[in-house]
Amino acid sequence: MKIPLKALPLLGKNAVRFAWITALNFGTNGLANHAAAGAYGFLLSLMPALLLSSYILYRTVAVSAETAAGLILQMGFLGAAFDIGDTVRGFLNTINPGVSGLITLVNMLWAAIVLAFSLQRGLKSIFFNEPETNPLKNYLVPLGLEIAVILFVVVMVLSTGIFSSFDFAYKPIETAFRLFPLLGMGALTFGAYCIVPPLKPSQGSALAGTLVCAALYGILSLCSGLFMNPDRYRLIYGGLGDLILFLARVYFFFISFFIGAQAAFTAEFFDALLFTKLRQLRGAPQGAFSPERLLFASVEGPLQKYLRSYEEGDTIFLMEEDSHEVYFILSGEVGIYLGGLAGERFAMITGGNFFGEMGHVSSQRRSAAARAQTALRVLVLPPKLFTDILKIDTKADGKLIETLSDRLRNTNRRFSSRRD
Repeated sequence: MKIPLKALPLLGKNAVRFAWITALNFGTNGLANHAAAGAYGFLLSLMPALLLSSYILYRTVAVSAETAAGLILQMGFLGAAFDIGDTVRGFLNTINPGVSGLITLVNMLWAAIVLAFSLQRGLKSIFFNEPETNPLKNYLVPLGLEIAVILFVVVMVLSTGIFSSFDFAYKPIETAFRLFPLLGMGALTFGAYCIVPPLKPSQGSALAGTLVCAALYGILSLCSGLFMNPDRYRLIYGGLGDLILFLARVYFFFISFFIGAQAAFTAEFFDALLFTKLRQLRGAPQGAFSPERLLFASVEGPLQKYLRSYEEGDTIFLMEEDSHEVYFILSGEVGIYLGGLAGERFAMITGGNFFGEMGHVSSQRRSAAARAQTALRVLVLPPKLFTDILKIDTKADGKLIETLSDRLRNTNRRFSSRRD
């Protein structure tokens, strides 16, 4: 898998910008609420998923109900919070074979995908909640995600049982077994980022988000271990103390999961997000110093590769030219000429505005020519980048429509005056 370097800006000098945008959008998208919904969905989905996992163990590994319950209980993080042994044993001993048993399993699978639906809604709020063109896919994706989670639980239970029965003399193998659950969770997180969102990020961006999720969850787990004393919680809440600590760890994971997803979005659209910040700051009143102005008011960094400078009188593009880049003026003025550079100057475009967008909107050759009227600095935005900008910045979309409408009215006015 080839990972484009631009998809990992968090590793370079733009780490502060990357973190700022990610944190800001995390709050704007209400992802803390989605994390709480994810923890609630996990609580509702946990028992059905564990019972389905125990049933798979019961049928495929040909173990007894007692052994299957014991394997599930070896997942130590559950044993302290839930008394699931009797539930698993009772379920396996009473489930009916045939059609009735199959209906029971399907109902439990449907109950288990509450978590997957919670994740889907949260990821949609990050990666553009576009209308779903295939309603069936809207249900199959969470179902597939939940099945993957159940299979992961089965594999993790089996690996835990195998690990506990061996005395490893070779430390690297022991370390690999200990890291297996973490690597499995990382793989599931990566898969969720790649598959669930309507507008899927690249694999490089998804990997960047997965790394952020893993690092943040490690930090939160370490801090919770240092500051959350289990004995104190048991003293205050009694038997519920372990459950509260368990749910806190689950909530920390979902906070990390959605911050990682937001980081994947930032990595995927980093240039578009930087441009949006730059444009918003240029349009805002010049006030007191702010961190955002320090971070985003300059074209230094990733946007610098789009920067072009022209001298007065330079041609920017010609009529009938087959190009579709869109230009954003940082400083200077541009003349737009109908009928080519020898024709009449139709409009003057000043700083803070786009021009050349008709070639992008119509996907046809240039309908006018453009010339620098003064010394000029512009950002030349490729078509894909400009499309991303319009998705992210709704104000830019409105500004584009307003500009095109004004130019159409001016054109109609000129032709009407000539007929008169």
